[in-house]
Amino acid sequence: MKRKKAMAVLFFAVALAGSSMTAGCGAKETGTAQTQEEVSTQAEEKQTAEEQTEAPAQEETAAEHTVTYYDSDGTTVLETKTAADGACAEEFTPEKAGETFVGWYATPQMSRKYDFGTQVKEDTALYAGFTSYVEDTRTFVIVGSGTGAVLAESDWGAVIGEAQTMTKEENDEANVYTITLDLEAGDQFQFAINGSWEDQRGFGYMTTIAQDGTEYFKNSGGIGETGAKKSNIEVAVSGNYTFTLTTYPGEDVYDTEDSYYTEETKENFNMNPYDTITWTYNGAATD
Repeated sequence: MKRKKAMAVLFFAVALAGSSMTAGCGAKETGTAQTQEEVSTQAEEKQTAEEQTEAPAQEETAAEHTVTYYDSDGTTVLETKTAADGACAEEFTPEKAGETFVGWYATPQMSRKYDFGTQVKEDTALYAGFTSYVEDTRTFVIVGSGTGAVLAESDWGAVIGEAQTMTKEENDEANVYTITLDLEAGDQFQFAINGSWEDQRGFGYMTTIAQDGTEYFKNSGGIGETGAKKSNIEVAVSGNYTFTLTTYPGEDVYDTEDSYYTEETKENFNMNPYDTITWTYNGAATD
């Protein structure tokens, strides 16, 4: 009887132990499930926190920038506008009595026109270019060298004839010179008033060098350390071209700080912030 009772107690102990082990695994599995849920929740909370952290940066990136429009003196403010980050500055035409607006420039020296296709990424200053009409009595010619007939004959200005001379339009409000000629790839040239290259107008006066993704011209430099406005224009694509030189002689300036400057040679140090060279590609060479 005692043995049966002892066996019963032993069986109950074993059963209880087994029940405890089963309950332990269940608890462990339940615990694991809870841990995974907690990890998932923590991950979601972390992601939300990161998104909240990134939000201010995105808002900062989308901030507006101030665009200040100055008069040609570089100090008088004509207008102040705002542009969203990545947007383009607003273009408008200011007016000034007795003067003609010729464009907005990126520098107070009017050395480069501002491209209104540029995305605004910071506060930006623009400078208005104004001119008063003054008749230009000079004659401009093309000087250079190359395999194209006109430049081959020019030989860097040694020969100046009718073929090298630009035609001045009859215009009481603007000074516009044009010339049409065949050019070959590798030809180099500039415009000037004589074979001594006085009042030369080179690469830096071109408003563009490309069309439909193709570059038709490039900067070929010059003698020594030459600025863009006195650099040779090199032809990249052979063909027939029409060039238009627009001048504003009342705005001519002289580099009197150059060590070689003299009153006798001053026209070799002549520059202009507003003069421009534009061009039209007419197709294949006619010759």
